[in-house]
Amino acid sequence: MAQLFYRFRNINSLLGFEELQKQTIYFAPPEDLNDPMEGFRNLIWSGDTIAWKNLFKHYLMCLERVSSLLILCGEEHHTLKEGDLPIYNSYDHFPTPQYKKLFETIATDFFDLSINVIEKIATRTTPVKRYELQIYLTLIHLTAIEVIQKNYELCGFIPKREFSHTHISDTLAQIIIMIDTVEKMLQEAQGYQQVEDIFDMFKNFQDNITLRNKCEGTFCQDFPNRNFVLVDFPEKYLNEIEKLLYPQWYTACFMTESHSSSVWGHYGDGHKGVCLIFQSEHSENGDFIRLKGKVGWGSEGAIMGDRNHPFYQVNYEDGFEEIDFFKYIGSLPAHQLLSMWYTDEDKTLSKAADSYISNEEKWRQQYWNIYQRDILIKTKDWAYEKEYRLILNGLLEHDISKEHRLLTYDFKSLKGIIFGIKTSTEDKLKIIDIIRNKCKQHNRNDFEFYQAYYSSKDKNIQHRKMAFL
Repeated sequence: MAQLFYRFRNINSLLGFEELQKQTIYFAPPEDLNDPMEGFRNLIWSGDTIAWKNLFKHYLMCLERVSSLLILCGEEHHTLKEGDLPIYNSYDHFPTPQYKKLFETIATDFFDLSINVIEKIATRTTPVKRYELQIYLTLIHLTAIEVIQKNYELCGFIPKREFSHTHISDTLAQIIIMIDTVEKMLQEAQGYQQVEDIFDMFKNFQDNITLRNKCEGTFCQDFPNRNFVLVDFPEKYLNEIEKLLYPQWYTACFMTESHSSSVWGHYGDGHKGVCLIFQSEHSENGDFIRLKGKVGWGSEGAIMGDRNHPFYQVNYEDGFEEIDFFKYIGSLPAHQLLSMWYTDEDKTLSKAADSYISNEEKWRQQYWNIYQRDILIKTKDWAYEKEYRLILNGLLEHDISKEHRLLTYDFKSLKGIIFGIKTSTEDKLKIIDIIRNKCKQHNRNDFEFYQAYYSSKDKNIQHRKMAFL
């Protein structure tokens, strides 16, 4: 049986952006939602030397790209951002053979210095978590920068430097000592939680030092590109490579009732907005709504068409399950995944590829189960919302433009509208006028308007039908 779903909107979205007039539903990226945990993935890294070496080579490729942009653009012509990292590129994307050879030289010099550290990380007896990896990247970052600048200097890309970093070997030795210390704590059965707490404290300390230095001018705010490359890059890199796992996703949020004053306050613009009532369609797979949007690309641009969009129920849980980064890199073509991440220079296959190689169908099913699980999780703090979601993902492209995230619904799907307790008379009249015209166009006489009010009996927000229509 079809179900009613409620979508709260503020007046600016409904009238200012003409969502009501154009019958559009906007799909927002997770970073635009009000829960800071939206889109969070509890990543871990558990791989052999092949996988880890490929990660560091990929890190080096991305770092070299922004380093070259810093030389070319300086601080005036372009502001570096995470999107400048060529995370989807292969090693065949270098524009010239000479450029590719330069990078291969940089990679060789880097691994000559750091291979012992990489092998030490690869032999960790428990997975490496995000903050731990960020610390290792931060410490090894100086080595990567020095190798890149040394090769730039030899090629004449930058002037001969007055000094170079001479304590690289000491820094690398400290990383090995740190990893050995972690392993010793694990062997003494103190548990990973204690180790994780130490890394959390280290990360907080590091963040505080960085913030203090920026406040005191140690990192001059007049040089954001320089800071991006020399200071911020390890964290930016980890943020960006999450996109290698799953396609970007966008959502439109609905609820199964409209009685919560908090929901009206948060999503109904402090009760000044409205609540749209949608009537779903139903199939053996559940409730859905039919929307018109981009379904592909043709020679003349985007191909538009209708598609069923299921309503997915949000699960309210306290935690997020771990995802092994090396096992679920799913946003790359198979040949690039195998060549860049799962094999070494001798064509030896990493053990991280076992589940992908042995049973690709099973791997793919697990991959999509994890994808859907994580975009439908919120903590129990949000359970009062009783939320359902429509999901739009970027399977056709890494990012979907805003214009293609405005999907159109059939007017017959919109059953009614609830005015908030504080919705102004002026806004009500504008909305009623739009709906009356649409009802004439679509020959409808069953559209329903409601007025929200506080019920002393039920101790919540109820709504009554407005009889004058």
